[in-house]
Amino acid sequence: MSRKIDEKKTKRALRRLDRARKAAEEAGTPDRELSEWEGEFLGSLEERLETYGSAFNDPDKGNTEDALSARQALKLREIEKKAKGKARKPMSRGSGFRRKTVSFASRSRDIHDDLEPDNGDTGTTPGDISPDPAETPEIRRARFRIVDPSGDPKT
Repeated sequence: MSRKIDEKKTKRALRRLDRARKAAEEAGTPDRELSEWEGEFLGSLEERLETYGSAFNDPDKGNTEDALSARQALKLREIEKKAKGKARKPMSRGSGFRRKTVSFASRSRDIHDDLEPDNGDTGTTPGDISPDPAETPEIRRARFRIVDPSGDPKT
């Protein structure tokens, strides 16, 4: 790591690491304690910052003038929030692609809503009612007709 990093930024990052570690230790509650991985993470960052002045080498991972990469800064922020008791909640598992709302209201019409109630006056069922012949689709539809010269149209 041969980049030149501003010493102020390195010292600021070291102070943030120390504050995060102390805040987690002072909290004393089990949910605010640092995990083994978080302790190793803070230790390795501190070691790299003291040795090289920066905790990362790849310029694609963050601003080359900063002491911490973007992901390292993000994880450090999460550790600081955890120490304050404002840790992010883990994602819930098992919901998959199911709907989040339980109630489902149909937006379509129900065909049974259009039927008139059966009062018992007529013994007909909806299938027995025949439509008016003038209303059948064959008669309403336009057709070609052959006109007989005698005046009698044939269909």
